[in-house]
Amino acid sequence: MKATIAQPVIARIGILIVLTALALLISPGIVRAQDFNSRGCAWPLEFSPEGSGNVQGPDGAARYWIMPFDTQYDTMTIKGTYPNIRFFSFTAYETIACNPPGSMCQNGFNLAEDHLYDAQIAPDPGSSNPFVPPGSRSGTYTVAVSRSGPSSGNTIEVSKDRLVWVVMRMYVANDDPSLSGKSLMGGVPLPAITVTEKTGAGKQLEACSPINKWSDINKLAQLLFPPVVDLSIDEGTPSTDRLWFASPKNPPSILWPNPDGKYLMMWPGDEYQPGRIMVIHGKAPGFPGTFEGSPVWSPSRGFRSVDMRYWAMCEQDFVPPLSLVACATDLTTRLEGGYYTIVISDDRQRPDWLRPNVNWLPYGDEQYPKFVVIRNMLPAPDFPYAIQNVWAAPPDHYCTFNLSFPNLPKREDLDAKGPCAKELMGDYYPDAVWCDKSTFIHGGWQACIEKQRH
Repeated sequence: MKATIAQPVIARIGILIVLTALALLISPGIVRAQDFNSRGCAWPLEFSPEGSGNVQGPDGAARYWIMPFDTQYDTMTIKGTYPNIRFFSFTAYETIACNPPGSMCQNGFNLAEDHLYDAQIAPDPGSSNPFVPPGSRSGTYTVAVSRSGPSSGNTIEVSKDRLVWVVMRMYVANDDPSLSGKSLMGGVPLPAITVTEKTGAGKQLEACSPINKWSDINKLAQLLFPPVVDLSIDEGTPSTDRLWFASPKNPPSILWPNPDGKYLMMWPGDEYQPGRIMVIHGKAPGFPGTFEGSPVWSPSRGFRSVDMRYWAMCEQDFVPPLSLVACATDLTTRLEGGYYTIVISDDRQRPDWLRPNVNWLPYGDEQYPKFVVIRNMLPAPDFPYAIQNVWAAPPDHYCTFNLSFPNLPKREDLDAKGPCAKELMGDYYPDAVWCDKSTFIHGGWQACIEKQRH
């Protein structure tokens, strides 16, 4: 009898030891930069829609280059050439230790107060910044990430005793007819990195090649989404065909939110509805014509103004590590009279029953729950219909919902906040519904959406 009782007890103790060991391995209190950069090179990690870097729901038109900055160094100096690109920035995220260290809690990150996006990055002496009028090309810049307090120039100040993640975001590279092999990087090499110790000794790091060594990117994914912490996902079934987009007030820190962007989220439900499609319709904000070589203040063809720097609608798997399925970006989205129509279906390829001006996104694997997200980046000060206005609404227009991992809000929370977001965004709000495929074929988006608007 004693042996029978002891066996499950020992098994449970064994499981606890394993889980605790896992937590210790990924605890931010003891991790060092070399745990994620075993080669000690510059920009070892990249989040992207391809390969092992499909983590944290990357945008389809973006790349996110990542450099861990260890506490043994006082300063990281980044020297580069302004890329030929729509948007780029440097942001720092500080790792916050679990409390107590080694506990099976979820890792946290603190967004450093300072960050720099392209137009804010002052050029080197005698050079120029193409993101600021008059916008000449080929300028150079220097950015410092410092643990020793504020200094002059382009400086991002970070904590003295935390592992820091420096992220360089790059969105929508210009067309590159020269086929330079660096098209996703805006036609220029990645910036050089020099790290300096507190003693003043410094060294320039070699560029990593190739990026995303599997052991390194896997450890980062586990730091963001620990094996001992799982998402509790229950999207439920929509009570009506209407699908509401709403804005999270403060996205979870493990997603490393972009301080220059804000988001709307929509949950389609736990299961794909057979014989049906999702239809999304809204007005498209004006964006810069940078792909053709125009500066960021010049609107793309078909628009009279630049309403924001970038927008996109993306579908993602709602399971760790939140992989991207597909995106409709401002550059690739077809419009009709200034409005977009996006259909999401479980077809394996773009269905032939869609008209050419209708955009299509694949639902992807039906075994994974999904969510759809819209991002707005750097809206113009005089554009009142951006998601940023929803996020910043006064208390009497409290339009956001609370989003935290691993326990997610209920569908009712999004449904309750969606109408408020729609009121503030007007025609730029994405109306979305589940609709019978046959209804859409015979009546278009109007047949699906108009009846849900009333």
